[in-house]
Amino acid sequence: MFWHLYHYRLKVLLNNRILLFWTLIFPILLGLFFTAAFSNLDNLNVVKRIPVGIVTDKVASDTFFEDTLKVVKNDEVKLFAPVILSKKEANQQLINDKIAGYYTINDDKISLTISKQGIQQNVLDSFMNQFLQSKETVSTIQKENPALFATALVEKIGKQTNYLTMKNKTASKGSQKSFYFFTLVGMSCMFGVFWGISNSNDQQANQSPNGIRLSMSPNKKMFIVLANLASSFTIFIAEIYFILAFFRFVYKVDFGTRWGLILLTCSLTVLTALSLGMMLSNILKVPLNQKISISVSIQMICSFLAGMMIPQVKLLINENIPFINKINPVNLVSEALYQLYYYQNIDNFYSTLLNLIILTLVFIAVSIFYERRTQYVSL
Repeated sequence: MFWHLYHYRLKVLLNNRILLFWTLIFPILLGLFFTAAFSNLDNLNVVKRIPVGIVTDKVASDTFFEDTLKVVKNDEVKLFAPVILSKKEANQQLINDKIAGYYTINDDKISLTISKQGIQQNVLDSFMNQFLQSKETVSTIQKENPALFATALVEKIGKQTNYLTMKNKTASKGSQKSFYFFTLVGMSCMFGVFWGISNSNDQQANQSPNGIRLSMSPNKKMFIVLANLASSFTIFIAEIYFILAFFRFVYKVDFGTRWGLILLTCSLTVLTALSLGMMLSNILKVPLNQKISISVSIQMICSFLAGMMIPQVKLLINENIPFINKINPVNLVSEALYQLYYYQNIDNFYSTLLNLIILTLVFIAVSIFYERRTQYVSL
């Protein structure tokens, strides 16, 4: 009997083209807008070789500093693009922003000339200071204790700082665009609320003709609820998996490599959304259109608090009212995807997953309570 109910409920849900559009096509269209808006976001922080001029007073001056500039690398990429210039040429290119600054080498003295402050200028200044300190250290050792040159201590003197790498290694290379798509996936999963509302509405005799027919059938109410839940879960999880595949292979969104846990997270969130929809439909004693309107409002508020529109909102909530983030399903799924993507140690991921499980159990418990106590005087 369960499979009979499950089969025919699948047919009913697959004929609901409006729900299919909002839960499948609409997230894909949103992803297209996200791709157009954030496609170049990751390129904003790409470090290019810093153009720097070198001005020397003597043709036969020591070229050690210039040679060092040419070989310094940051993450296996050369950091500087030095070019020999005259004083006049250097000043002109500096004014035209063709170089970030220029070094003036006069005997043993090195000075830096810049026209503004920025990341590139700070790197140039830090490099010069480190070079001069290393050179002074080597000179002092040579005068006072030349025997130290035979030890491993001197090997550390000339090593350059990796100015622009992250302090902690991450599980993936990192993509700012991915953060926005994580919240979009969370929002897409929460569209399952609509399927849950549809299920509950069709199960209640005082809400729809389908509910009247089901209430008069000899089937146990729990069989009907489980069959409806299973059929909507089947359809919606297939939609979410298709959306993930579309984002990954068409929009080129980087989700990392932990796909087993990613699919587990989305599957659990689908169940959370369905149970939330059923709970809202049972609690709210209003027409179907009003239930959908209220659920859309809740979904948009959850997406906003999760940082979908303004990422800083998520941080602000986390600093001042962290409890909100722990009960926000959109934030929980986006946070779980974020942890799987960026962190090597994913202990916090399991805590996030536990919060999703607790929310799901609470929603299901409330739904069962309302379903079991519903009685009708007449049909």
